[in-house]
Amino acid sequence: MLGPPVCRFPPKEDVDEYVKLGHEEQQKRLQAIIKKIDLDSDGFLTESELSSWIQMSFKHYAMQEAKQQFVEYDKNNDGTVTWDEYNIQMYDRVIDFDENTALDDAEEESFRQDKKRFEKANQDLGPGLSLEEFIAFEHPEEVDYMTEFVIQEALEEHDKNGDGFVSLEEFLGDYRRDPTANEDPEWILVEKDRFVNDYDKDNDGRLDPQELLSWVVPNNQGIAQEEALHLIDEMDLNGDKKLSEEEILEDQDLFLTSEATDYGRQLHDDYFYHDEL
Repeated sequence: MLGPPVCRFPPKEDVDEYVKLGHEEQQKRLQAIIKKIDLDSDGFLTESELSSWIQMSFKHYAMQEAKQQFVEYDKNNDGTVTWDEYNIQMYDRVIDFDENTALDDAEEESFRQDKKRFEKANQDLGPGLSLEEFIAFEHPEEVDYMTEFVIQEALEEHDKNGDGFVSLEEFLGDYRRDPTANEDPEWILVEKDRFVNDYDKDNDGRLDPQELLSWVVPNNQGIAQEEALHLIDEMDLNGDKKLSEEEILEDQDLFLTSEATDYGRQLHDDYFYHDEL
């Protein structure tokens, strides 16, 4: 769980696509997107409006990716993805294992967790997952009925003493300070700071299930707010803490290479720039 954040960047060819648009068409689509971000139609984009838009964009592309995967996994085109079809797509074969046997191999244990998540996502207990259930399997953080499973999965992985909480030591995993070192490495100091200041809200030295959720589920809201603040800080020319269309067009390359437009990809997705969202 520790380590660098998941990269959200689309492929480079998608990033470069907006450059291929003519200047007039590029600006027209960007202006349409700006109008959609401006929820109260006052001519300015606030931090809240930018953040909401970025979060919506994250979710849209996550759902689009899951829908594309669903088609690839549904080998017999019957509108469902079975566990066997998932195996074939992922591993080119159906993998059998004894569900009651302890698995020492981390990859095998991860595979078993995948099956548990697959079964939890299968709400109607049918032979396979519908599209909605497949989205719950691929993105459990987006679906309310998967929340308990996400928490339980995290506890099984990190709660080594079984007390229902994750301590700082458990949070840091297998890390042990080098006895010859005078202090922890920088990345450990960063993780300790995150534990104390970002996750342990009640300052009791451990993460309860709800605090744990804020760690294991991607914090799209926080990421979006950070990006919104960054854009305003860089592009707000008159210091009013919001962006006008003129300010955005003044430095549109920055805006088009940010998460506000998913690095320009929204200019090629009429879901975003069309008159009706």
